[in-house]
Amino acid sequence: MSIVKRNQRKTHASIVGVDLASGPDQSVTVTAKHGKVVTAEPNRAQDIMDEFDFFKAAMDSDLAQLKKFSHIEDKIAYKAQAIENHQYLDYLRRYQAQGTNHQNMVLAWVVIWLVDLGHWKTAFEFLPLLVTQNQRLPGRFSTQDWPTFLIDQLYDEGAKHLSKGRDAVERSQVINLFTQFIQLLETHQWRLSELIGGKLYAMAAKLEQSVFNLGNAYTYGTKATELNDKAGVKKMVREIAKTIGKDNE
Repeated sequence: MSIVKRNQRKTHASIVGVDLASGPDQSVTVTAKHGKVVTAEPNRAQDIMDEFDFFKAAMDSDLAQLKKFSHIEDKIAYKAQAIENHQYLDYLRRYQAQGTNHQNMVLAWVVIWLVDLGHWKTAFEFLPLLVTQNQRLPGRFSTQDWPTFLIDQLYDEGAKHLSKGRDAVERSQVINLFTQFIQLLETHQWRLSELIGGKLYAMAAKLEQSVFNLGNAYTYGTKATELNDKAGVKKMVREIAKTIGKDNE
């Protein structure tokens, strides 16, 4: 049994939401009897950090173990098993529901692993939290911007299926992932560089064009070109415009 499973029951019952960004909760509730304090509530912030420490210890161990593998397939299998065995997602959903706010390397690494495993929808669930709390990516990553990180990974996923043709794109449902991510992006109005924004919409346009969704391809391609004139889809947009009778000056 892991350190997390041995210890999480000790803290879970007493953990409630506090904003640790505002400092630890030092308040206690006491009952006085004959002038003496006889009861006191546990320090709630400390309980939350205790649980974080348990999961951080598990993650540190997992990261060390991953270094022992030389094959990508072995690393992928280990990540999937670790997420399940250590109940990382249960912990992160508690963290999210409590409204807790502190730098959380467990959250960061689990989302990265979810992307590695192709569990995109679950990764997307945590993206607003990552952005709102300004959670940092691990230092080995070149960007500290979560939407940019996800776009880079999503672009590679789209390119992989696009290179295999229409049937592969349709079977993978990768277009749905782009649609969901773009909806998240536009709902939360996250700001991107013109280069990264153009990259996202250009791949979305190419994927839509590959399955003959020309209206969507035109919309995304136009957006990509507006953001970055060198996004690489201008010719495609012109050809689609002629086909569907759109004016594209």
